[in-house]
Amino acid sequence: MDNFDFKAYIADNPLLKEDEGGDINSSQLGSDMSTLANSLDDAIEDQLEKSEEQEGDIKEALDPASLLSYILASNTVVNILSKQAMKIAKKYEWGKGEEAARNIYKFTHELEEKFKSPIRFIVSKFTKDSKKVKTITNSLFVLFLGYLAFHAGGSALKYLKQAKLSAGGIAGLKAALKGKDIVATTQDIINDLA
Repeated sequence: MDNFDFKAYIADNPLLKEDEGGDINSSQLGSDMSTLANSLDDAIEDQLEKSEEQEGDIKEALDPASLLSYILASNTVVNILSKQAMKIAKKYEWGKGEEAARNIYKFTHELEEKFKSPIRFIVSKFTKDSKKVKTITNSLFVLFLGYLAFHAGGSALKYLKQAKLSAGGIAGLKAALKGKDIVATTQDIINDLA
């Protein structure tokens, strides 16, 4: 570290340079993601085996409502972070960074629409008017999000009563994130009705 030139590093900041590698090789990315998924799977399996050895059986169960709540909450968190990343990238003129954040932001909206697709499919069996299908689908999705928020809020209260502050905080955060989704979807419904 004796020969580190801070001024030269700042002048030639590699973090602010655009990637000169060109497009991402999708086959390499797919291979990397597959390797990552396999290693995560192995790590989770090892951790579960260790837990079973230590405690005998796993005492907590992940019910479908909690699983869906975690998935939707993570989608909301990614949406919020990508929106903020877009603003920051635009402010500092990071070009590809802003584009990447915008693509992630669009992806989260597309993913939310995919969450609605089973509801939309069932509603479309009863009505053919696309505007009504969209409005009813969004309304039912808001009710579903309300149920998940209520479930997460109940879990938060239960954990807080047991003095499990971190678990209560996470459940409370899930409830708050569902509230954000409810407001956004309700705004879509109001816009459709206007």
